[in-house]
Amino acid sequence: MSHRIAWIELRRSAAPWVGLLAALLAWALAADPERWDGLWMATAVAHHGNLWMLWPLALAAGAWQGRRDHSARMTELVTSTPRPGAGRMAPGVVVLVGCLVGGYTLGLLDGLGRAALTASYQPSGWYWPVLVGALGLAAAGVLGLWLGRLMPSPLTAPLLVVGGLVLVIGPQLLWEGTRSPALLLTPGYLGPTDEYSAPDWRTNVGQAVWFLALVTTAWILLVAGTRRTRFLAVLPAVVGLAVALSVLPPLDRAAPHDPRAVELVCADGEPRVCVTRLYEPVLPQLVEPARRALTVLGRLPHPPTSVVQETGRYGTDVEQRRDTVHLSMTVFSDGTISSGPGSVEEAILDGAGTWACGAADDDTDAWTRIDAARVAAGLWLRGADAAPELTWTPVRELADRALATLRTLPVDAQVARVAAMREAALECRPDLYDVLTTP
Repeated sequence: MSHRIAWIELRRSAAPWVGLLAALLAWALAADPERWDGLWMATAVAHHGNLWMLWPLALAAGAWQGRRDHSARMTELVTSTPRPGAGRMAPGVVVLVGCLVGGYTLGLLDGLGRAALTASYQPSGWYWPVLVGALGLAAAGVLGLWLGRLMPSPLTAPLLVVGGLVLVIGPQLLWEGTRSPALLLTPGYLGPTDEYSAPDWRTNVGQAVWFLALVTTAWILLVAGTRRTRFLAVLPAVVGLAVALSVLPPLDRAAPHDPRAVELVCADGEPRVCVTRLYEPVLPQLVEPARRALTVLGRLPHPPTSVVQETGRYGTDVEQRRDTVHLSMTVFSDGTISSGPGSVEEAILDGAGTWACGAADDDTDAWTRIDAARVAAGLWLRGADAAPELTWTPVRELADRALATLRTLPVDAQVARVAAMREAALECRPDLYDVLTTP
């Protein structure tokens, strides 16, 4: 009997269309031309993060489905049947949750297929963010069904979209600077992440417990026939909240770097050129320009002898080694690599093989002079006459002026100035421009 009702629900309700919409949205939101296709975990984490949009929509879809009996003026007829509430509601809930979860999963297949064809490293447990996300979407669907039956108004669904967005985005804006694990209760939120991040097991367990508790509470509220049952329905949510908060890690440990993903893989031969294990398939693209750049840097005293992909974000402080070029690298979806507006070789030579650092993110004036000094040093090493037109105008003007000043000096003095700037850059000092241009 239940199977037959579920089949009717599947054919005649809006659930399949809701699932299709979830699949299309999940697929569209997951697309990122600046993310390489071969990232299993990053693809799964990005898909999980799309709950910020999918969760409110699932809530609204459930509410729209939940008010169906009322809009058809069949509430009294349905509730008067001798079947228990759970038996009446189960087929509709299963179909709606199945369509939501199915759509959510289908939206990921394109990304997983690309990863399977491209990647050389598949982290263990990459699927956990997807499973937890599916559970979160199921919780939204059942919760929406109950709210739709509780408030059978045509306005309930659109208001829940707005309310859901506020619930998902609001806490992240209000408590952005905190490390509170409570933020991880927000659907789709894993704290700060990058392509090397992998959710900690405590994050997966805590979020799964929270979403499971929400599903349980919503289900009990949906089928409850007495006031006492409805009152007791909050217990799973309260217990789940307590357990989740006791398990969840601090925000900055919610998704740490996968140690296997950041391991270095180096090309054969010398000089040493390495990328992280995550990007091993693109290593051959880097070897030739990196070794050409190291040859040019050999003009300087104590030059670097290796190029290594850096996992730190561009502009942040990293522990620089004198013998190593720490390279920030972007790998686009088609597998091509880039380190900035110019070639990879130019990016290595800018700053004479040093990491860009030395000022706060929002200190534009300091960064303008730092970047100008770095560009001027790169131009000098390449034997170029002027900064590229694409360079930001204030930086280009300062860089051209520094290069002109540098070239008025004897060759030995030019080498000494660039070497001194390199030493200052290795210490992340902000006065690179003065070091390069002032006697």
